[in-house]
Amino acid sequence: MSHSCHDDAAAKFKKLEEVAESFLVKHGRYPTFWLDKACIDQNSISDGLKVLPVNVMACSKVLVLFGETYATRLWCAWELFTVFSFQRQRQAVERVRVWTFWAETDVLTKLAFFDVANARCYDPNEEARLREVIMAVGTNGFNQKIRA
Repeated sequence: MSHSCHDDAAAKFKKLEEVAESFLVKHGRYPTFWLDKACIDQNSISDGLKVLPVNVMACSKVLVLFGETYATRLWCAWELFTVFSFQRQRQAVERVRVWTFWAETDVLTKLAFFDVANARCYDPNEEARLREVIMAVGTNGFNQKIRA
């Protein structure tokens, strides 16, 4: 599950409940989620960053809970970048499921104008580490993957 910690928690949880109940009706069980905050050791973020692509790519689907701040959060962009970097675009699009929970619902427009220069992390040290990796790919290449 990809989401911004800076979005409205109650609205996000309500949407997550809706997603889970919909999944239950369709599949006869609740979904299993991989959540970075719970699955990555928060005292060793850099180690988690190294294996994040493995964890994200091991998921059969990627649920994006797209709220007001999602497109401005660097970790969110990093998770999407991972999905779109390790497989063909068509396969990635089929794996990503976007659910919005705020008034602005034009997700594609928000992502079409994404610019990594405007994305931030809460922790400046995490942001610096992510930006080092992003620079290896190039900001234009990174932006293009998110805008895809």
